[in-house]
Amino acid sequence: MSNRRIHRCAKSTLIILFISMTVFFMPKVLHATEYSSQNQKHLSDVAAIAAGEWAVYAVKKDGSVWVWGGMRNSGLIGNGYTVPSESPVRMKMDGAVDVASGTKHALILKKDGTVWATGSNVDGQLGIDVSSAETVLDPVQIESLRDIKAIAAEGDQSLALQADGTVWQWGRTDRVNTPSFKPIKVEGLPSGISIAAGYGSAMILDSKGNVHVWGTLLYETNPDKLRKPTIISGLMESTEIATLEQRAAALTEDGTLWTWNNSKMYPTPGKLLNPTKVVNADGVRQVAGGTGSSFSLIKDDGTVWMWDSYWDKPAYTAVQVPGIKNALDIANSQFRGQYALLENGTVVKWTVDSLGKPSVPVFVKAPINVQLNDETLSLVVPPIIINNISYVPLRGVFEYIGATIKWNQGSFTSVVKKDDIIIEIHAPSEEIRLNGRSLPEELKPKVINDVTMVPIRFISETLGAEVKWIPDSNTIHISIPQKYNHS
Repeated sequence: MSNRRIHRCAKSTLIILFISMTVFFMPKVLHATEYSSQNQKHLSDVAAIAAGEWAVYAVKKDGSVWVWGGMRNSGLIGNGYTVPSESPVRMKMDGAVDVASGTKHALILKKDGTVWATGSNVDGQLGIDVSSAETVLDPVQIESLRDIKAIAAEGDQSLALQADGTVWQWGRTDRVNTPSFKPIKVEGLPSGISIAAGYGSAMILDSKGNVHVWGTLLYETNPDKLRKPTIISGLMESTEIATLEQRAAALTEDGTLWTWNNSKMYPTPGKLLNPTKVVNADGVRQVAGGTGSSFSLIKDDGTVWMWDSYWDKPAYTAVQVPGIKNALDIANSQFRGQYALLENGTVVKWTVDSLGKPSVPVFVKAPINVQLNDETLSLVVPPIIINNISYVPLRGVFEYIGATIKWNQGSFTSVVKKDDIIIEIHAPSEEIRLNGRSLPEELKPKVINDVTMVPIRFISETLGAEVKWIPDSNTIHISIPQKYNHS
């Protein structure tokens, strides 16, 4: 989900990908690996961040988009592949300034005002005039949208704000109306400067500082009642809005934060659209919602705070995220934690425990490069480190040298062949055999998100390769004998 003020778009707001295992470490809490962890670099040169339920996005200063997380076959990563990634991988996109992510789709706003989309399109949430059960793996342009200044997404719905202040909406926008497969102008709204998408609802901040909400009400005994655009009363002039599932928040001109429920999943007591002030949230300059249970905010001094909104309460109190003093942007994911972009272009992550207490943030690591002889490989997923051992995708390395890789469904075995090498990997047991000989335990592969990852030492053992760590470029360099060169 993304909600950004137009005047913040100048700083290139954005996004971010699901993580089944993190490869993040504190800068001073270094862990031994087979390479010096002090030389492992952080993700850097980031201009803005964003997140959805399953994926986290970072837009770099050069306009490239880097994603981690995702879901199998979701297309959230937008790199042409169906598998999630443990560390940042590059989306097939350039010139980006912002990303907004729903459950299984993502929108990308480019500097030229065009909008692109990738992922699931079962409810037409990609806005390409059709719906389909087939997942889109590479970003495609939404041809009908031009001169767009802001985007937002949640679940299967999508929103776009045009430079003239009009709002366009498509996908599954609420529980009642038939999904729209192309962007449709939302009528009855004033000129807007910011948008946000929530669970079955949407919001706009108009040029006068008023907050308007519309969509599913889910209230009292009529769960399918719809609300037309309605102004939130009781707020001072607002400067920024955010949504989190059924809750919403607004930052007012005096630097205070207010929160309320836009809708309810079940008919429970309590008023809707009834703003209450968030305690410990004064001197705020940015607020972010997301798809989880916690909002986050940045104060004027660059510190980051958050509050847990999982349960309906009469009041909410923000608590400080430890160790952050120079934040520029924030983003929250339901399943992948919360993030802050620091002024030096790096990104940190923290999680929240059952009591609503934030953990100590850790840096997001840059992906490790793999260079085979003198060529940098383009891998489905980057190398990962597990229990101090580096693993690389088997297919990426062996396909490069011209090996054939086949899957035997009957025996649940992958068979890799290259000249005098035959490698057999039994998926259920992860047993691995080289030319009929069982290899030791430390050379066993790991199947992660359906990708077979092998220890770096496995490459040495099977190909007689020399492996070196090049810290300056964050690269694993593999030199293989001439006879195995693909040329």
